[in-house]
Amino acid sequence: MGRLVDGVWKDEWYDTARTEGRFEREDAKFEWGIKPPAEGQISEAARQASLKEQTPFIAEAGRYHLYVSLACPWAHRTIIFRQLKELEPLIGMTVVHPHMLENGWEFDDAK
Repeated sequence: MGRLVDGVWKDEWYDTARTEGRFEREDAKFEWGIKPPAEGQISEAARQASLKEQTPFIAEAGRYHLYVSLACPWAHRTIIFRQLKELEPLIGMTVVHPHMLENGWEFDDAK
């Protein structure tokens, strides 16, 4: 499976030999969160909780979209976070086919 590295697609698998089979996550490249949306788009409690975030990105409907595979353990975290923060009305979500093929996750044509 390939991966995007510094804006260039690399058709190579993650090298686990150097880490004795362990996956070592790289440092986060995105340090910012998303600003709370306008009043009335989510509950006031969720909005007030997110007002503490200092970020240049504003939460607004149609600006962001989440692509997930239900077979991916990291995807579950994003799905849960999206629901707990009441972001479903603002952040759409697409679920890809659960089987990772040679080029990575693919969209299910049946849906």
